[in-house]
Amino acid sequence: MNITVVIADDHLLMRQGLVQMLNATDEISVIGECGDGVEFIEQVIRLCPDVAIMDISMPRMSGLVAIDKLLAQRPEAKILVLSMHNELEYVEAMQDAGAKGYMLKESSSEELQNAIVAIAQGQRYFYTHKTGINSSSPTSVASSRANPLSALTRREREVFFLVAAGNTSKKIAELLNMSLKTAENHRSNIYKKLKVSSSAELIRLAGKAGLLE
Repeated sequence: MNITVVIADDHLLMRQGLVQMLNATDEISVIGECGDGVEFIEQVIRLCPDVAIMDISMPRMSGLVAIDKLLAQRPEAKILVLSMHNELEYVEAMQDAGAKGYMLKESSSEELQNAIVAIAQGQRYFYTHKTGINSSSPTSVASSRANPLSALTRREREVFFLVAAGNTSKKIAELLNMSLKTAENHRSNIYKKLKVSSSAELIRLAGKAGLLE
């Protein structure tokens, strides 16, 4: 079995290390690599890898937005998120967005290979050191604490992260290819659902929940 993968990570050394490590295995081949979310979508659509591996924090387009846009164009894409964030909210947000797996960058090469194989075979694979989650079953990740993102729609979660990153409504409209009015409406709905009145309060809430990148 030869599993093809595309890797997106803006840290060149990290990406090169992953490429070298995976290409050294007998069953995994890297057929594409890139450093931002926009190119990630383009490569996955063009190359059709068995598994698409991506970081959350990337230039030009965040991981959550990239997942949404990619799955809208290629719903069958199998996405594995490889992140430094160990907070359960991140795991849940990526799973809700449609990712098939979530691994920490500090995981062993063997653990990463196991995740890639499982996902290529149609399973799910979510793992964090903090929670001890290691599941290849299709069940949802259960949270042990309140998740502020659970009340938001997928599109609202995208806007949430962009607001938390300090983007204006105009910039959010450009990044998500929507009108300014639509971006402002999403922002207003998020404030109401999360019971905050400003971006500063939203950022504080995101910080307390461990959602700031």
